[in-house]
Amino acid sequence: MSDPTPAQTDTLDQAMTAIARGQAGEAERLLARLVRERPDDPAVHRALALAAMRAGDVPRAVAHLREAIARAPGSGLLQCELGRVLAQSGRFEESLACFERATRLRPDLAEAWYFLGITQARLGRKAPALEALRRADAASPGQVPIMAPLADLEADAGRIEAAQALWLRLVQLQPREEDVHLKLGESYVHLGQPAKAREVFRAGLALLPGSAGLWMSLGQLLEDAGDRDGAAEAYQAALARRPGWVFPLAALLSLHRSGADEALVARAGQLLAEAGLDDADRALLGFAYGKVIDGRGEHERAMASWHVANAARRRVAGAFDREAFLADVEATLAAFPGPLPADVPRGAPDPRPVLVVGMPRSGTTLVEQILAAHPLVAGSGERAGLSKFAESLPPGPCLDAARVASASADYLAELVRHASRPEAQRLVDKAPMNFLHLGRAAQLVPGARVVWCRREARDIALSIYGEDFAPGSRFATDLGDIALVIQAQARLMRHWQARLGLPVLEVCYEELVAGLEPMARRLLDFVGLPWDPACLAFHASQREVSTPSRWQVRKPLYTGSVGRWRAHAAALAPVLSLLSPDDPSPALLLG
Repeated sequence: MSDPTPAQTDTLDQAMTAIARGQAGEAERLLARLVRERPDDPAVHRALALAAMRAGDVPRAVAHLREAIARAPGSGLLQCELGRVLAQSGRFEESLACFERATRLRPDLAEAWYFLGITQARLGRKAPALEALRRADAASPGQVPIMAPLADLEADAGRIEAAQALWLRLVQLQPREEDVHLKLGESYVHLGQPAKAREVFRAGLALLPGSAGLWMSLGQLLEDAGDRDGAAEAYQAALARRPGWVFPLAALLSLHRSGADEALVARAGQLLAEAGLDDADRALLGFAYGKVIDGRGEHERAMASWHVANAARRRVAGAFDREAFLADVEATLAAFPGPLPADVPRGAPDPRPVLVVGMPRSGTTLVEQILAAHPLVAGSGERAGLSKFAESLPPGPCLDAARVASASADYLAELVRHASRPEAQRLVDKAPMNFLHLGRAAQLVPGARVVWCRREARDIALSIYGEDFAPGSRFATDLGDIALVIQAQARLMRHWQARLGLPVLEVCYEELVAGLEPMARRLLDFVGLPWDPACLAFHASQREVSTPSRWQVRKPLYTGSVGRWRAHAAALAPVLSLLSPDDPSPALLLG
C-alpha cells in the first residue's frame, strides 16, 4: 500500500478533529471518500470506527476495527481499541481475548495491561487482574487511573504495605481527593498504627475541612483511643457537613447512650419512622436508638427497635444458615478427635500467643484489657490470621509442612504488628470466634494458651442481639440463631478441653466482676507471668480498643450488666429453654 498523499493526510486529520469535537456526521462525510481511495489503510478504518462510536453505532465500530486489524494484524493498539469497544458493549470475554493479544504484541503498552486488569477485575478474577495492573504500572509509572485500582486490589489481596505505598503516591498526586486520604488512613489501621492513621485523617482535613468522611473516620479512631470528647466533636462535624447521614448520628447516640442529646434522639426516631429509610441505615440507627432508650429504662421500646434493626440487617446480609453451621461443627469435631498425631506438621512452639475465645459479649475484651495492663503482656486485638488459615482448608490437620510453617510465621508476625508492646512476652489475640478453630491453633501455635470466657447465656444473647455487629455475623440477628451458636460453642470448647491438649482456662464473667484480683491472679498464673498490681488498674490503660466494649473496659469493674436479661425476659421467652448452661442436642436447637 502506497503512502497517503498530503491531501489524504489532511483529510484524515480533519476527520479526527471532527471526531474529537463530537461531529460524527462530518467525520463520516470526510472519511467516505477517503475509504474509497484507500480501502486497505488501517488508519482510515480506525477513524471510521471512532466516528461510529461517537454516533453510538457499536456494531459498525467493531466491524471497522476488525477491518483495520485484518490489514494490520501486528498492531497491539488496534487490538486494545477493539477490546475497549467490546467491553463497553458488555462483551467482556471477547474483550479479554483482544487485550491479551494486545499485551503479547505490545508488552510495553500500559493501556492494554490496564484494560486487561480492569476487565478481569470486573469479572471477579482478582489474581490475574492484580498481575495485569502491576504490569500496567511498571509500563507507565505514576498514572492515577492505574494506581488507584491497583492499590485496591493489592489491599484486597492482603498486601497492605504494597497498597499503602500506592496510596502514599496518590495522596501526593491527588491531595484533594477524599477517598485517597481515607484509604491511606485505613491502611495504617490495618497495619496496627492507629496513631499514624489519625495523623493522616487530620492532614486530610487540613486540606478538606468539609469532608464528612474524614471527620467520621477520625471520630472512630478517637473513640478507640478513649477520647470521648474528641470523638463527639468529630462525629458532630461529620453530621454538620452531611446532615442526613445516619452513620455519625448513630455514632453519637452509641457514644452517649442514655445521655444523648434529645434533638438527636428525636431525629433518630423520625428517621426510623420513615418508610423509605435504607435497610443498612435502618439497622445502624435502630441498634443505636435501642441502646439509648434501653439505658433510660424503656426496655420494651428498646427491644422493638432491636427487632427492627435485626430484621433490616437480615434483609441486607441474608439469614444465618443453621444447617451449614452445624455441619461445619460436626466436621470439625470429626476432623480433630483427639491430640494431633505426632507426624502432623506444626509451627514453632512459641509461648507468646494467648487466645481469648468464647461468645462475643462474654467478657473477652475485659480479659484482654486486664492481661494487657501487665508490663510483659500486649493486646493485639481481634486478629484474623487464624480464621483465614482455617477457612482456607478442608476439615482436618494440614499436612503441608511448608504451608503450616509459613502460616504460623505470618500469624505470629500479625500478632506482633498489632501488639500494644511488640516486645512483650505474651501476645493476646481476642478474636472470640476462634473457638471454632482451636484444632488449627494447636497446629499453627502449639505453644499457645487458651482463655475461655463464659457468661450467663441469657445475658450473652441479649447483648449480642442489641449490638451492631458486622453484616457477616449473620447469627447475631436472630435470638434462636444466637442460642444455637452459644450451645455449639460450649460443645466445641468441652471437646477441645477434653481432647486437644492445649491448656484452657475458664473465666466466668460473673466471678470476674465480683472479684477482680483473684481472677486476675489466676489469669497471670495461667499465662506463666508474675503478679503485677497494674492489672487491677486495667481501666486506666491508654491502649487502643476497637470493640463494642471499648467504653466498658475504660471504667472500673461494675456488676450492672449481670442479670440484665431479666428486664427483657418476655422478649427472650421463646429461646430461654435453649439457653441452658451447656450442651443440648443440636437437633433440638434446629426445632
